[in-house]
Amino acid sequence: MKEHGNVLHKLDGQKGELVTTVVQAAFQFFKLISERQLTWLLKHKSQVIDAILNALCALVEAASQPDHAELRRELEKFYLDVMGITVDLSAVLIPMMPVKGDWWLIVVVPGVTYNQIIANLRTLFPVWVHIQDLDKAIDITKEQRRAVNEPYAVWVRATVEADPDNAGRSAIDLTGTLQITLMERLLLEGVYFRRTGKHLDVRTATLCAGSRSSDGGVQCTCWGCDVDRLVVSWYSPGYAYNFLRSRSVFC
Repeated sequence: MKEHGNVLHKLDGQKGELVTTVVQAAFQFFKLISERQLTWLLKHKSQVIDAILNALCALVEAASQPDHAELRRELEKFYLDVMGITVDLSAVLIPMMPVKGDWWLIVVVPGVTYNQIIANLRTLFPVWVHIQDLDKAIDITKEQRRAVNEPYAVWVRATVEADPDNAGRSAIDLTGTLQITLMERLLLEGVYFRRTGKHLDVRTATLCAGSRSSDGGVQCTCWGCDVDRLVVSWYSPGYAYNFLRSRSVFC
């Protein structure tokens, strides 16, 4: 009985902490809206309640998903063994995995640079990059996602060749959609190689439409079978061809 009471007390404390978090978020929200918007919200209280409940229910559903502990451990080991970084990914929020198909998980952690990834991938296999300093070449302000203060996770389709649905679609064509960044693609190559001893994009190339270089170009990657190395090159944002395909992400 005493044990049950302690559990209930703990749950009450957690609920109180969550309520405090929600209230703090509400105060932040109120700072962003105008008097006219506030008046409109007051006149539509039922819609406000429904919107809040729907948002919280979506989060609860996400929290009910598998924690993917095995994938977390695999990625932690990759960062340690290949990147030389000790990371704890147990608390990373992993988005809901799409229902249909098979998926690979990518987790990007703060502080990792493009040059660092390239240098460490070269301990696994040869890499050719069209420019010496990728960190200077990539415009981080134009990347769709960036791990600034905490890690983030995305899902990509588990296919060796880049998404056939994106064949013949340029980076401009894909504007407004969630696409893989160059950093995500490079990390995926390393994880996939460690897992299988094989490479991605042996017949196609991944257009990293989630990234842009400082001159507006779009990076792409593939395994160059003729040169037996990972190739990092670039195309103009309007260039489209059947072999050049972005990988859509879910996050």
